[in-house]
Formats: sequence, C-alpha cells, structure tokens
Amino acid sequence: MQAKIVLPNEELEYGAAEAIKTLRTNIMYSEDVKAIMLTSTMPSEGKSTVSLELARSFAALGKNTVLMDCDMRKSYLVRRLGIQEKIQGVSEYLSKQSMKIVYRTSDPNLSIIFSGSYPPNPSELLSGIRFESLMETLRDAYDYIIVDAPPMGDLVDGAIISRQVDGTLLVVRNDFVKTKAVKKVKQQIEQNGGRVLGVALNRIKKNQKGAYPYGKKYYSYEYKKEK
Repeated sequence: MQAKIVLPNEELEYGAAEAIKTLRTNIMYSEDVKAIMLTSTMPSEGKSTVSLELARSFAALGKNTVLMDCDMRKSYLVRRLGIQEKIQGVSEYLSKQSMKIVYRTSDPNLSIIFSGSYPPNPSELLSGIRFESLMETLRDAYDYIIVDAPPMGDLVDGAIISRQVDGTLLVVRNDFVKTKAVKKVKQQIEQNGGRVLGVALNRIKKNQKGAYPYGKKYYSYEYKKEK
C-alpha cells in the first residue's frame, strides 16, 4: 500500500449526489455484480468523473472499494487529482515493474490504482494472465471494484477488460454521440463475452427529465437497464 492520496473535498450539489446514489443503488440490486467497468464511446463523455464519484459513493456507504484506472493511453485521474510526480500503476504491474500499486485515499474505505505510465502495448498487457490474476486478487480484497476503461469508439481495451468484470456501464453524453455508435460499443462488449448492465445518460440539459446542475455543466445519471 502506497502513500495516501488526498481527494478533493468538494461536494456534489444535492441533485447530482442523489443521482449518483441512485446509480449506485441500481448497480447494487443487479445480480452478482462486484466488479464494474465504466466506459464510453468517445472521450469527453464523463465516464471518468462518474467512475470517481461512483467509487466514492460506494465507499461512503461503508463498502471497501477500489477504483482502478485502466486508461493507460490517456489517464484522467492523475490530472483530476493534480498529481505531479511519477506514479506506479496498472502498466507497471502488468509489465512486472512494480507490485506496489494500491494507494489509500483520504476517503475511508476507498483505494485507487492509477493507470501508470503509457506502455507501448496496452491491449496486449490487458490480455495477459497478470491482469486476470490482478482482478482475482482485488475480488478477494474489496467489496466493489470500479474500473475506468478507455473509450471504445476506436480502441479494443474496453472489450478486453469487459471479460474480467461482472458488468459494464456505458456512460453516454447526451446529444454528443450517435445512438448507432453506442449500440456498436454494446455489441462489441457482448461479442467479447461481456455483460452490459445499462446506460448512464450524462449531461442532460436543465429542462430535461432527471437533470441536475453541477457547476457550469449539467450532469444526470439516468440509468437505463439493459435487458
């Protein structure tokens, strides 16, 4: 276990916080779901923000939770948390450079595994036995595993990861991507043996159902369960 990471002390506005709690509740009522991957079709849909807030929400409920950033190509978490120093993470573990990749946070019950440095072969590393073994180890140690995966519009990483989790949540930014593209991502996950739990519709405008203002942007986590 590495040094403690101090998370932002800012609170979500009431509506956004309640939306995250609703999303958490829906996941908890899903059958046999412990490891959850969050992905999107394109960058800038909000998947990393939802991943962080969802992990914090599980931890606030007293659940021992780990947030793992598997976006080794372009990590959001390191920038979001303002970390300047080089930090060990998933890429170092999978390439056998480091075993110490779990960081405690200032939130009780929440740990983080960062993506680490940008390797030349992210897809190959995620396809290896070490990633499967890492997931098994985390299952034994935590109540919930939240995996922030790369967008799947042009990358196969998420499809690979989806085989190692219990379900995937698609974060879709409203009026940002075409429905056809989202359906293609869903199909890709299912063809690789993954399970799609549902869709979290993000950044719905203020006058739309279920939208909550958060700063200068609007966030909504309307959950649409896949059948």
